[in-house]
Amino acid sequence: MRLETGTMRTFRFGLLAIAALAFSTAFAFANLSQARAQDDASADTASAPAAGGQSDQSAPMDPEQKAKADAAQQAHDAADAAEETLDSATEARDQLESDGAEQEQIDAANQAIAQARANKNAADAAAQQADDAMGQ
Repeated sequence: MRLETGTMRTFRFGLLAIAALAFSTAFAFANLSQARAQDDASADTASAPAAGGQSDQSAPMDPEQKAKADAAQQAHDAADAAEETLDSATEARDQLESDGAEQEQIDAANQAIAQARANKNAADAAAQQADDAMGQ
């Protein structure tokens, strides 16, 4: 019975780690979506004609540049959050392995790591796009 209790504890820890990973991933994607929405909004602002036919280009550029900078910062924050999620997933898997968890739990943790790695790559790509938009 003691082995069964240890197995249940390990199983619960694995489920908790996977739930934490899912929450962190959802949080990272929410930040990424906000950054993309703001980047889209700044692109709309850039394509709109200047009000009143003004020829002064510096006034419309300031809010645009600020919006791009904000979007870039949020994209980088999302990339950082995705990296933290990947690190957490890796630590959880390592803990499962050191606790002698069942292979099914380790496999699930490895799948969570693969998803976290894909999310991190997507967040890094979005951050790079935001940086590129800042340079334009």
